[in-house]
Formats: sequence, C-alpha cells, structure tokens
Amino acid sequence: MKFTKLNRTIHNWISIFIALPLLLVIISGLFLQLKKDVDWIQPPSKRGESPATPIVSHDELLRAATSVEPTKGMDWSDFERIDYKTDRGMIKFITADGWEVQVDRTNGLVLSVMERRSDLLEKIHDGTFFGDWVKYYIILPSAICLFILWITGIYMFVYPYVKRASNKRNKREKAAAKGV
Repeated sequence: MKFTKLNRTIHNWISIFIALPLLLVIISGLFLQLKKDVDWIQPPSKRGESPATPIVSHDELLRAATSVEPTKGMDWSDFERIDYKTDRGMIKFITADGWEVQVDRTNGLVLSVMERRSDLLEKIHDGTFFGDWVKYYIILPSAICLFILWITGIYMFVYPYVKRASNKRNKREKAAAKGV
C-alpha cells in the first residue's frame, strides 16, 4: 500500500473514532470561551461597597451567604469553594451543586445569587463529569488522535504541492537534457 493511501486511511478512521469525544470538547470549549460574557454560564462578579479590609466577621459572611434559598442551612464545609475577590470587595460562596452567592465583604449584604454552569462545563470539557476513566481513556487518547489527524492532514495538504513542484522540476530537467 502506498504511503499516501495509508495516510488517508489512517486519517479517515481516526476521524470516525474521535468524532463524539471531540464534539463534546469543542462545544463545551465554545461555552467556556464565552463564560465571562454570558451570565447564563457564569454569573458576573458584582462589586462590593469597598475593596478595603473586611469589616464583617467570617461568621457574619457565612450567615449572609446562607440566608438565601439555595444555600439555606449550609455550613462552611458544605461549600465547594470560597473565593475572596479583594479587588472587587466581595466573596463568592460556591456550592457543589452549582450555586454561587456573592457577599459584600464590607457590610455583609448579599450581592448576587445565581446558578453557575461554568464548573459543570469545565468537567464536561476535561471528561471528569463522566468519571476519571473517561478523562484518561477517552479524552486523552482523543487528544493524541487529534494530534495524529493534524499531522496526517498537513501531509495531505502539502503533498500535492510538493509532488507538483517535483514534476515541474523533472520536466524542466528533461527538457534541458534534450536541448543539450
């Protein structure tokens, strides 16, 4: 089998193999590109009263964060992540089930309560949403196959130009040899 035909066959079969995992990565990646621009994906960061040192105690901040419906009755350990945004004067309380409560760190007022979908999209994007085995045995091999597709695609793109240039050079050499 010629290398060109083998290259095309490899390219075609790998394309079929990685189509679905790659589609998930592409779609989730597109959403993640827009997460700072689309409130549906990730809530916009509100500004607190002042970016100064918090006047409100941690207990008061927790009380404020758990005073709203999606986080009512939660404790410190129930939050997946707590982000201190010093430049914005607020603190984000983020739950494992995708809710985000933003609290002003100066006066303890709740600034925003919204569902946060960006973390879910990130888990879909890297495969961990489906389990760690998907990350290592589906997404990672798909990425390696995508690299192989890139190589074979570049070869299929460049080969005709190289072949054409080689044929022109051979014709010129033959013509020059006949004319001598």
